[in-house]
Amino acid sequence: KTQSEFVETYKELEIQSNFLSTELAHQLTLVKKLRQQLLQDAVQGKLVEQNPNDEPASELLKKIKAEKAKLIAEKKLKKEKELPPIKPEEIPFEIPENWVWCRLGEIALNISTGPFGTMLHKSDYVQYGIPLVNPMNIVNEKIVASEKMMISEQTKARLKSYILNEGDVVIGRRGEMGRCAVVTENESGWLCGTGSFFLRLHNEIFRPYFIKVLGADFAKSILLGSSVGSTMNNLNHKILSSLPIPLPPLSEQIRIVQKLDELMQYCDELEASIKQSESQNEKLLQQVLREALKVS
Repeated sequence: KTQSEFVETYKELEIQSNFLSTELAHQLTLVKKLRQQLLQDAVQGKLVEQNPNDEPASELLKKIKAEKAKLIAEKKLKKEKELPPIKPEEIPFEIPENWVWCRLGEIALNISTGPFGTMLHKSDYVQYGIPLVNPMNIVNEKIVASEKMMISEQTKARLKSYILNEGDVVIGRRGEMGRCAVVTENESGWLCGTGSFFLRLHNEIFRPYFIKVLGADFAKSILLGSSVGSTMNNLNHKILSSLPIPLPPLSEQIRIVQKLDELMQYCDELEASIKQSESQNEKLLQQVLREALKVS
């Protein structure tokens, strides 16, 4: 083949490759949309069957209120201002009969904001120490330490009321809404950073379900609409505690997460397969170009 023929062939292949690349990018967008739709179905009670034998969520809410009242009487919790009932216009969608709408503050035993910026200075950071958990450390529902954001044992002792315990939920207070993670055994003893909230939930709130609710579009949208700040979206205690939460019975919370994890795994596999096709498409075009250059 002549050089000009190769150029024509390569151009033709490049057009086909670009078309395929566009199609694969579209498929990745569809997978992303599928993930959000599954999440939305999950928090609307459409993902698993309701079990009539499950204790209704209204009973669960009564238990939580009784537990909070007991802790307040024992002076282990501060009495907080009662949250207003949820108005019909605040309810974004219908939920099953044995579920209940409640505010986040009703199911949290405690909601705390990380230390004020004035409590932590750059001079407090050390190379090896106890990690801080800021929004940037919350990645895909997990907590990831940053070597640049660590403090000494002395600073930790000074800020002991911000120490995280296993089972706590850390929520980003600024930037991307709905970013949150459960503190595992590994992160227990780390410190909540200035840009985060941490909250303690009642034992009958399944943490992974709660995380899924905050990651759903409806919750992110409500938080974003209520957030304050001109340059960056910021949440405060009132906004967070007022967030409406669709609450199913505990056993259903667990079933939902199991089903969702299974379906998300399928989405992961789909995504990996599309990305592999993208990579093969690029490699093929490069190979053709190399062959063309050898001949010419």
